[in-house]
Amino acid sequence: MNGEQCLEQAYQYLLAGDFEAAEEWFLKAVETNPDEPSYIYRASITLARNGKLGEALSFAGRAVELAPEEPAFVLHLRTLESKKLLAGAKSLLLHVPPEAEEAIPMLREAARLDPLSGEVKLLLAVAYRYAGDYRLALATLRELVELQPQNEEAKRILRETRQERRLSIKQIYTSNNHTKDW
Repeated sequence: MNGEQCLEQAYQYLLAGDFEAAEEWFLKAVETNPDEPSYIYRASITLARNGKLGEALSFAGRAVELAPEEPAFVLHLRTLESKKLLAGAKSLLLHVPPEAEEAIPMLREAARLDPLSGEVKLLLAVAYRYAGDYRLALATLRELVELQPQNEEAKRILRETRQERRLSIKQIYTSNNHTKDW
């Protein structure tokens, strides 16, 4: 079979919902022509869909090497790089206590790579909140709600962060007034 026939098979399996078989056929297409960037790109998309981020990144990088002028390939690579950074930052924020200071630069870079990712913006806001930077947390959440007005989780976290900030300011103000009375 040639590469185009392999792609046809892959798409048949995609339509049937068999993503593992589709992956196999996309990889066979790449085997038939290992320097065809469109085959490599399509294989990368399916690998990512199947949860194989490392392999997907490798294939996406190769597609961009072969066709650096192709905007879809570059965008796909940037999106995958952002997802990798997001996964690393999530891991840091799951530590007890959360390692927000280490996660924030990763999330900033992920947001730069994929500026439309609501998940990245939400996690960045949470990281800012953990770090006690309410101003940046609120700004990031407002930006996300503007980008995704239907995002109820972002709205909820925005309300919680506003409330937490008010309590923090109130505590500072109250403890400053008690200190002056002494």
